[in-house]
Amino acid sequence: MSFKPKVVELDGLKVVLVKDDRQSVTVQAMIGAGSREEVETEAGAGHFLEHFVFKGTQEFPGMFDINEAVEKVGGAYNAYTGYADMGFWVKTDKDNLPLAAKIVGQLVSKPLLPEKHFSKERGTILEELAMYEDRPDSKAGMEMWKALFKNSNIGRSILGTERSLKEMEISKLTGFMDKWFNKGNMLLGVVGNFSGEKELLKLLEKEFAKIIKGRVRVNDKDKFSFDSKVNGARRLIKRPVEQANMAMGLPGIKLTHPLRYALYLVNYFLGGSTISRLFKEVREKRGWAYSIGSGTESFVDVGAVEIGAGLPKEKFKDAMGLIFEIMWGLGESGKWGVTEEELEVAKQGYKGRVSLNFDKPEKVLGYALHDLMFEGMIYTPDEIKKMVEEVTLREVREVCRLIFNPEKVNLAVVGDYQEMNI
Repeated sequence: MSFKPKVVELDGLKVVLVKDDRQSVTVQAMIGAGSREEVETEAGAGHFLEHFVFKGTQEFPGMFDINEAVEKVGGAYNAYTGYADMGFWVKTDKDNLPLAAKIVGQLVSKPLLPEKHFSKERGTILEELAMYEDRPDSKAGMEMWKALFKNSNIGRSILGTERSLKEMEISKLTGFMDKWFNKGNMLLGVVGNFSGEKELLKLLEKEFAKIIKGRVRVNDKDKFSFDSKVNGARRLIKRPVEQANMAMGLPGIKLTHPLRYALYLVNYFLGGSTISRLFKEVREKRGWAYSIGSGTESFVDVGAVEIGAGLPKEKFKDAMGLIFEIMWGLGESGKWGVTEEELEVAKQGYKGRVSLNFDKPEKVLGYALHDLMFEGMIYTPDEIKKMVEEVTLREVREVCRLIFNPEKVNLAVVGDYQEMNI
């Protein structure tokens, strides 16, 4: 699809329009606040609110009214809560754009938050938290994240804690909404086959009229920084499971760091693709894992590099030794080091992924809103590909030396660690 985003402003609310010739339209609202804005006593309020707004709004008062309205036109909808942002979207065929706009507008400005459904929704979210706690791989990831970000707001689960959820009140949800759901901290996006921009803007102005004005707060957050004097930590959680599920995290780099695309390409070789070192060496050549991979996370002030795997207990030490060997060697010129030829392969692969992602309407809108919210501009696919193409082998080695410090490794392992001899 062609990508020509247009940014307009409706009485303080920025709107991103991306027109294409598909048969669908997607409307999304993004709020520049997530779980890291919550204090400990309201942990999980944003995620709880994300769930609870669907239990009824002024024009869709029944708890199933929104579901039925979308299903009747064959549409789809969803919502999410992250550490730094949250969003709500509805996708329909192009003829039902007014319905999509109305539902999103209702969710972010006119929810009823009915008391009678509150305790049941609390139960649902407590079960969601229990589900993640019970899964060894997700438990390892949660414990690693706590170790990496210590006692900060980022280190907590987006869902909150069992205690904070049991103590949750509707007033905490409305407090979160009143503080963050305003025109200065919200973006609206429409992607798809819409006609008549003037009429569309009138529609959006009508459906989002109740959003209050407010100043931009996205850069007012307390900045987090890793303490250079504090080394990594190790967390062992004993459980009678068949595998040793491990999650490893290291301090990364912030969203706008000049080496960010070098890091993305390093991740491609570490565990972010099926031609990565970890996938080929640990899974394919040795059969020591079914699930193994790596990823990066970046915020406006800080970032992280993550590695996860489910490993056989009897091979845990051997597998971890190999993983560390690969990590420390990526930025060197030896056996595991990235070569010029491999870097070119990674660039082509990454650029191909960019093209495929920009062929998906929801991805397009998500990228555009995220870029505008946290960087103040929207990158086109060609601009992203240009930044990828400009990465040098020197930058790859530089970012490896910056990230892969043995003293900064945070490791969480879930399993019978006595059988692993660790």
